[in-house]
Formats: sequence, C-alpha cells, structure tokens
Amino acid sequence: MKITSLALAAAGLVTCMQSASADDWNTPQEPFALSSDSYYVGTRGLSSVLITSKEGHILIDGAIPEAASQIAANVRKLGFKVEDIRIILNSHEHFDHAGGIAELQRLSGAQVKATAAAAPVLRTGKASRGDPQYADLPEMAPVARVGIVRDGETVKVGPLAVTLHATPGHTQGGSTWTWTSGDGGKRVNMVYADSLNAIGAGAFRYSGDPAYPNARGDIERSIAKVAALPCDVLVSSHPEGSGLWQRHAQRALLGNAAFVDKGACRAYADKGRARLQKTLAEEAGMPAIVWRDDAKIAEMFDQAGVTGTFVVHDVATGEYVGHDRQRAAIRYVPASTYKIPNSLIGLATGAVSSVDEVLPYGGGPTYLPQWARDMPLREAIRISNVPVYKELARRIGMPRMREGLRRLDYGNMDAGSVIDAFWLDGPLKISALEQTRFLGRLAQGKLPFPKAAMAAVREIVRQDDHANLYAKTGWYMPDDRKNQIGWWVGWVEKDGKVYAFALNVDITDDTVAAKRVPLGKAALQALGLL
Repeated sequence: MKITSLALAAAGLVTCMQSASADDWNTPQEPFALSSDSYYVGTRGLSSVLITSKEGHILIDGAIPEAASQIAANVRKLGFKVEDIRIILNSHEHFDHAGGIAELQRLSGAQVKATAAAAPVLRTGKASRGDPQYADLPEMAPVARVGIVRDGETVKVGPLAVTLHATPGHTQGGSTWTWTSGDGGKRVNMVYADSLNAIGAGAFRYSGDPAYPNARGDIERSIAKVAALPCDVLVSSHPEGSGLWQRHAQRALLGNAAFVDKGACRAYADKGRARLQKTLAEEAGMPAIVWRDDAKIAEMFDQAGVTGTFVVHDVATGEYVGHDRQRAAIRYVPASTYKIPNSLIGLATGAVSSVDEVLPYGGGPTYLPQWARDMPLREAIRISNVPVYKELARRIGMPRMREGLRRLDYGNMDAGSVIDAFWLDGPLKISALEQTRFLGRLAQGKLPFPKAAMAAVREIVRQDDHANLYAKTGWYMPDDRKNQIGWWVGWVEKDGKVYAFALNVDITDDTVAAKRVPLGKAALQALGLL
C-alpha cells in the first residue's frame, strides 16, 4: 500500500512540528516578499525561502515531496525561473524539509549543499541511526550531487552570500542559514533557523543515548548560537514556530517592515530551551533502559542471514538483553501481533462475549483457505485468521478502539481512519521494546483491563509445545511487497518470573519468514529461558 508523506505525518511518524497541524504541510500559500530579494515560497506549514539575484538564485528547503510542485509554482508566480535556482540548501535532513529536494533539483538542475552529517542522508534517502527521531522516520527520494558545507562557510551565487551556522541537536545535520538583504536602502540581517526542538522517538533519550551521545550538548550549543545571531528577519523551518504568520498579518499595513523583529531569534531560542527542559524532565520520570547486547544472539542472526532485532525484557528487574538495541526502538506496523490487544479490547468492551463465541469471517475468497469459515477467537488467533479479527474490530468500533489503544499505551496509539486495516497497513506502529513492555504487563495482569479478559487472552496465546511459552507471529506485507517485516512476540514464565520478548526481521522471501519462530526459540534457549 502506498503511504503518502501526509499520511505518515498524520500517523505521528514525525513530530517535529511546534504547533501547527500536519494538515498544513501541503496547504497552499501565496508567495510573498520578506525583503527586496528574499521571498517565502513554501506551504502554509513548511517553510521554503528563495533568495534572488540576476545571476541566479538560492533556495532553502524543499518541504515534503508533495509540496515540491507548489514551491516551483510559487517561484514562477513571483516572476522567476525555477531553472535559475543554482543552489538548494537544507535546514535538516527530515522528509518534511528535505523530501521535496530531489524533485526540485530535477526541475532546476541545481547543486544541493548540506553539512557533512546531513549529506549521506540526503544522498541515500535513509535516516541516520543517530537521529533522535530515527525510530519514526520514513525514507525519502535520494538526492543527487550533494556538496558539503562546513560550519561558518559561505555559499555564493553571484552577489548572494549565505553562511552556514551548524545547529545540530534536533538532527545531527541541523543547519541555520544567514545572509544580508538590502531593503529600502538598509541592510537587513536575514536568518533561516533550523528547528531547536528536542524531540525523540522510540526509546531515544536526550539525557544520554548511545545512538547520539552528544545530542543534549549539541542542542544546548545550537540554542545559544541562534540566540546570539544578528537577527532582523527570522523564518524558522516550521513558520509558525517563529511567529511568521502573525507578522505576515501586518504586511498590508507595514510592508516588509512587518517582518523585522530584532528579538525574534532570542525568543525562538527561548522556546527551544523550554522544550529541552520539558523533554529532560519527562525523561527523568522514565525508567532507564538497562540493555545488554548478547553476542550469541548476534551470531545466530548472522548465521541465519537475517537482519532484525531480538529483545528480552526481564519484567521483574526492568533489564533488557538482546540484539540491535537501536532497531529494537524502531516502530513497525504490528500486523497480526495486534490480534493480542484486539482480543483484549474486544473482550473488555463486550464486542465479543468470550474467546469461544463464534465470529463470522464474512464470506468470499480469503488469502488462506483455512480462514474461510466462521470460528471463535480461540481458534482464529492460532491460525491468524484476518477476516475474523477484522469482524471483531468492526464490532469494537473506532471510538472504543482508540480508547483501548490509549489505555494500553500501545505504540503510537494511532488507529487512523479504517477500523479493520490500521494494524495491517498502518498507521499503527510499535517497536520491539514497546511490545515487550505491553506483553510483560499483560502477562502479570497489570493492564487497566478486566482481570478475566486478560486471563482469557493469556490462555489463547499459550503454546502447545511449551507450557511456559505464550506467543504470536505477525507479518507486515504491504501491497508492493517491499519492506516486509516479520514478528514473533510473547513471553516466557520461568521460576516465577516473566520474560517478555519481541523479534522482528526484514522479510526478503518466504525462507526468512519461516526462520522467525525457530530463531526466536533458539535465542530464548541460549538465554536459558526455554
């Protein structure tokens, strides 16, 4: 199934907005002058600025892929040629600011320039493992001809001179750009500021994370750097973050002078500082993740030729052991592992009276022939009967489903708008770490749901071959058959303790899919749990 950038945004995959809705990201905005040679050409929710000269132009940021055509149209509305854009710059390497750059480069033939940290992401379209939001970031179109700009270096096109101020922290390649513009005989200090928001995804922690150990120090230095810039006119990567629309409302009365605010950069930095303090305070209240990499499990993955993660959560101690901690924090569509919470919500809401109530499959052809009959949840979960669980979801209904996800604190808790597909196609996503926390609480009966409902769900996921093993598989298979993900999740009870586990792997063919359960069981055996 094709998922657009806007759908990803609405799913909460990227949370770098400051206040505006992601719906604004592709809302058209008429272009307008910021000064005598600089123009806003972005959408209502994502900034893009064109700096012009007779010898060629510089464009900053490309917004989401869907917005590239709007940006190009806005350039033309102003009377300029897209083909005269010589250089494209970027604030940071997320799809909502760089997703449209590849298309804009194609239209203009421009050279793209970025920091050494951002350039590899732009070239490949794949996020850095050190990005605080790596767990939630989609891929974007790769960009050709990306040159490197160093901190303090000035990019020139004819008389235009735009200087890079490296401002990492929100991402590792964060960039703020400054230039001067002549306006009414005066030289005006222009600033295009990157996001200063300390926002992580998955298990990322600004207070200390091995994926990006310097994140806190970087964003603190970036906040101070932006606050100290000579700053008359400020545009931030998300325009509402710097109050652009309030100033724009005064433009009819004041002209370009409406955008002048010498305190704007300091105020913007203050917002970033407050956000960092909030993030650190929230992290202080989070349980620390104590993780141990297991060399035996890593070797098992290598020998199996499988790319993925496996994590075991000791519910009593809170400790984690496994393979590939970074991947364990990345959210993926849960697919049929969602049959566990689906069953729980269905029982708790009365959508189904018991795990033995027979539910209709709906008739018609099914993906697997064994799904083509009515059956109870007890049987349906064993053969992963999708039509029966779709019927259960429809009975639950969207309001109760959303409330159930919220109470379970399940992944991104996003049921989207299609009640019987959100766990199969998205937007619902959950990480391996989050799976183990959810399953550990279910195993202990500590979820905010009726005890009887939790006991019934535990009963139907108990495995016949091991009395102490409870598990469910899942297989995310998008329509284009690309980027398939296989799951095996559950828990083991041993010596009065609960060990929740989650495995997810990249499925490149059916042979990899068949390795999920054997690989997971071998890992549990290596840890002495099975």
